[in-house]
Amino acid sequence: MSVPTRVLWIVNIVLPAVATELGLSKTPFGGWLTLMTDRLALRDDFRIGVAMRAPVKTLTRIEKNGIVYYAMPQSASDAFDVDDGTVAEVLADFVPDVLHAEGSEMAYTRRFLKAWAGPKLLSLQGVINGNRNYDLGRLPLLSMLNPLRPKTALTAVALMANFALRFLPRLKAERETIQLADHIMGRTVWDRAQAWAINPDATYHHCSRILRDGFYGAAWDSAGHETHSIFVGNAASPRKGTHVVIEAVRLLRRAYPDIRLYVAGESPMEGGSSFKRQVGYPAYVCDLIDRYGLKDRVTFTGLLDEPGMIRRMEQSHVFVMSSIIENSPNTLGEAMMVGTPSVSSFTGGVPSMASDEVDVLMYRADDPAMLAIQIKRLFDDPALCGRLSASARKRARHTHDPEANVQALVAAYDRISGSAEEVSA
Repeated sequence: MSVPTRVLWIVNIVLPAVATELGLSKTPFGGWLTLMTDRLALRDDFRIGVAMRAPVKTLTRIEKNGIVYYAMPQSASDAFDVDDGTVAEVLADFVPDVLHAEGSEMAYTRRFLKAWAGPKLLSLQGVINGNRNYDLGRLPLLSMLNPLRPKTALTAVALMANFALRFLPRLKAERETIQLADHIMGRTVWDRAQAWAINPDATYHHCSRILRDGFYGAAWDSAGHETHSIFVGNAASPRKGTHVVIEAVRLLRRAYPDIRLYVAGESPMEGGSSFKRQVGYPAYVCDLIDRYGLKDRVTFTGLLDEPGMIRRMEQSHVFVMSSIIENSPNTLGEAMMVGTPSVSSFTGGVPSMASDEVDVLMYRADDPAMLAIQIKRLFDDPALCGRLSASARKRARHTHDPEANVQALVAAYDRISGSAEEVSA
């Protein structure tokens, strides 16, 4: 029997599989990480380790269901980093054949890539260098600097300061991280372009994501959905484009007085006195909602778990993926899998996931009028909704096929470990 290939994954969240053992609450994020590592752990030809940054005091090793988990304490100087000593301890204990880092944004990903001399695979999530020109969401920042609206002006200043002081300094570090990788894995033409621009010598591998289990059996309710309802999956930052959706809802309300917008996440209009709530992007979203008289038309759902997200997609008339820039948005893949008629910005890697007028309707990301008319087409045309729904489900089942994606990842590991053996020989 051959010796299994040892693959150490480096991830940025605590996976739900061991959250309870660490005394932490489970979150709905990063489902593809759990699904992929669990499937790999069932194979005899792989041994899987997962290293996670976590709010723990000491390095904690947990072995569960064939996977070795390492909960790494956050650095004293930076909660988003870990110490070099921790990195060395994890590598010495697991001794991987392949190091597989998820995401290029975090400092400790770079630490692992620097410390490990063997084959290094970097999976791209977002690419912040590719987001640079879009991170402020195409907001009208100059017109927001209006002394007659001091709160809005302060919001614009806060957003620009955050961009200059926190976002821009991360670009150089991410470029270094991407340049350290021998192999890069992505899912779209957009992320392949970003990888090639920064590290043209790396070998690129394609592998799509597995979605959370429940979405494969879910189905949009073509007869019982809430008429004239819209669902948006995120309003956390300007890049997510929720302000464009609110502008579109303002236009649509003229024809559909019963229109309702559902936004996943905690309401920025209720409670909280944090600086971000007062002068950050949530404050701007609240200001738009108030300015347009839409408080009775907009509902923030709170943080949705998997069943809650499925119910919301099944019951909504239209799903909108409103990001100004995005690589391969999981929420769009989930909406397509459910079959919720979808409107998506034509941005980033979205054209690799769906085709305009075939699987979804598309619009320019900063154009609320175009977004509004695409939503209106779906509101007015049940046949169009049905055609897009069926086509999207078929496309999503191909893109997110679990077995095909596991095989693509295994093939990449085989190529990587095989090329490493050739070099060492």
